[in-house]
Amino acid sequence: MSRLKHRAPAGSSDALRLESVSRVYGTGAGAVRALDDVSLTLAPGTFTAVMGPSGSGKSTLLQCAAGLDRPTSGRVFVDGGEMAAGSEARLTRFRRERIGFVFQHFNLLPMLTVLQNVTLPLRLAGKRIDRARCRAVLERVGLGDRLDHLPSQLSGGQQQRVAIARALVTEPRVVFADEPTGALDTRSARDVLGLLQEAVRSYGQAVVMVTHDPVAASYADSVLFLADGQLVGMMERPGAEAIAERMTHLGDEVARRRVTAGA
Repeated sequence: MSRLKHRAPAGSSDALRLESVSRVYGTGAGAVRALDDVSLTLAPGTFTAVMGPSGSGKSTLLQCAAGLDRPTSGRVFVDGGEMAAGSEARLTRFRRERIGFVFQHFNLLPMLTVLQNVTLPLRLAGKRIDRARCRAVLERVGLGDRLDHLPSQLSGGQQQRVAIARALVTEPRVVFADEPTGALDTRSARDVLGLLQEAVRSYGQAVVMVTHDPVAASYADSVLFLADGQLVGMMERPGAEAIAERMTHLGDEVARRRVTAGA
């Protein structure tokens, strides 16, 4: 069983907890076990990167942890509450109340202004819109003078800043970021990663970022490594070179595991 834990401060709830989570696609001889009995606990105010070779299960881990996919077995808890079973509407409410998302391709609505995109999650949740707070969050990400701009009037880096502001405005317990710098140039990527660090330090969110980039992962407090659907290692505050070297050896380990399994 794969188990990793970042302990929360005394008196605080875990931001994210997975208990023996597995995800199997298909049935019979053609079944693929994308996640294999994964357990982990992440504390509030932590920035965690998830890495692994193609097919390792990192995207499936994010999707199951974020409620975008349902585990075949196991349980997921966010801020002490179990990921809602039952109707899709109930699961959607749970995500809106506790989870924020940042995607590689921004997912902004092109006909809405920056401010409208940021307030959209509040509107969908039926919550009162505190425009002063929304403006403050946008100022925090460096877009206080772009409130009435459309996404097409912004650079890629600016659009990703809008996406981060949108994720933060509902004050979620956990922010999931799926390759958030994959479509950005080096300078914009650095700025976005700095903003995710600030979300952890200033707002106390837990940030979970899937990435293939060792430089991006080096901004995290810790890096989790997946192989064949299992957590196989962790590094605390590593540099980009150390991460890249671990990934190189991880590929060798995966190859050996597959040869052994087929023997």
